[in-house]
Amino acid sequence: MYVPLDSSLLSRIYDLYALTEKGKQQGLKVTLDKERGLAILEAETQAAVPLLQRYKDAMSLLSFGAPMQLAEKVLGDESVLLQMDLEDPIQPTSNLKRTFARLIGKNGSVKQRIESATNTSIFIKEPKVLVLGSFESVEKAREAITRIVKGQPIPAVYRYLASLK
Repeated sequence: MYVPLDSSLLSRIYDLYALTEKGKQQGLKVTLDKERGLAILEAETQAAVPLLQRYKDAMSLLSFGAPMQLAEKVLGDESVLLQMDLEDPIQPTSNLKRTFARLIGKNGSVKQRIESATNTSIFIKEPKVLVLGSFESVEKAREAITRIVKGQPIPAVYRYLASLK
């Protein structure tokens, strides 16, 4: 499995090496190709195959600027990571920057409200959004984000979030 390395990940290479050491113990081989900007993940044992996606997710989190503790949660069975690409090649959003501005809100208020109401961590790097949490909480956050992307007014999204409690 190949994982493109975002340039911000290269500055966090020591965090990545901490992940690779854990992976080695579990039968996963991680090779970093800095020239091509790739991490190459290989399962050396059959038992390591299910770890491939978890390590890919952890590396994606690190590339979005998440702290190492959150990346480690993905490696365990504590959390799931949802990756949403808001740039749709079939039906392009007319104004993706506006969509992201609505999703973030003034001083991050909308993003923070979604995180608080759904008990998730949300990371945004246009055109992608990563949502980390339990399966149920990630699904609730996904629904709120989808409502914003489809143009629903923010107060209506807040009402949806309030109904979750």
